[in-house]
Amino acid sequence: MRPHGASEPALEPAVVEQAMQWLVRLQSGASSEAEQRACERWRLQSSAHELAWQRLNGLGQGLREGTHGLSAQGARQLLQARAQVSRRAVLSGLVGAGVLIAGGYSLQQRTLLPTVFSDYATGTGERHSWHLQGGLVLQLDTGSALDIDSAAGARLLTLNRGRLLLEPGQNADVRLRSAQVLIRPAPASRLIVQQLATTTQVQVLQGAALIDYGQGGARLERVAGWQQHFSAAGAEPAQPLNAAATAWTQGQLVAERMPLTQLLAELDRYRPGILRCDPRIAALRVSGTFSVDQPDVSLALLTEVLPVRVQRVLGYWAQVIPA
Repeated sequence: MRPHGASEPALEPAVVEQAMQWLVRLQSGASSEAEQRACERWRLQSSAHELAWQRLNGLGQGLREGTHGLSAQGARQLLQARAQVSRRAVLSGLVGAGVLIAGGYSLQQRTLLPTVFSDYATGTGERHSWHLQGGLVLQLDTGSALDIDSAAGARLLTLNRGRLLLEPGQNADVRLRSAQVLIRPAPASRLIVQQLATTTQVQVLQGAALIDYGQGGARLERVAGWQQHFSAAGAEPAQPLNAAATAWTQGQLVAERMPLTQLLAELDRYRPGILRCDPRIAALRVSGTFSVDQPDVSLALLTEVLPVRVQRVLGYWAQVIPA
């Protein structure tokens, strides 16, 4: 494959998004033969589709170059070492290759790279738990990525993407970092931390946590029963803990008069492909419990309780529109 120069045509954001969704799905190890054939059909639909596919595959190949023949741990360590010195260079190279498009499309938001470099990661529609030494328990939600760095007996966790349920254990010395905060959970506490586009949400289920935030190094303590968002500008007002905060850990999404567009945005995180909401019905309110493990079943349920229908293209694109 020849190198991609800056003179090559830029790709539409929607095409890049489709290619990334296909790539993540097919490399997850959970794709079916039907999905592989559907991806091939998508690639054949236009030269832009094939170009986006080739560029993203070239990116993955380059990042993994030289890891063949190594143990899984050795390969991961090599990739992490590269990541520490070349993340910015890789992103710059993507801009030159036309994979990132001027005008606000952010690879960090779609987050292909964290799944390449991170110690622990989940794909679309996947949740996974780990029980580590010292009593540390982790559960990652769909599309999440986490790094762990241990030094002098302490563990520094970095949430690169997505949502994490953290249980430090009685004797675990743990710190958790996101883009906006540094969290020091108390022993035997339980908390959920979610990295959103511009904020970090912290939900304390049990115990307490010290939270450092803001450029001035402000600190506050939150105890069980409270949740709060933190941005680069500071801390938003604390709120009582959402009663359904842990529903995702059981594969459920609980809605209480939730705008349809918000509910679909949540289901979109668990469904391979693209899910969109027609603006004409975006404000419809939805109440009920929906499965995130079976998002298409949840979509079918919506058509029974709301005046909507689901319009699909190849099973990949789906849009909820007025019935």
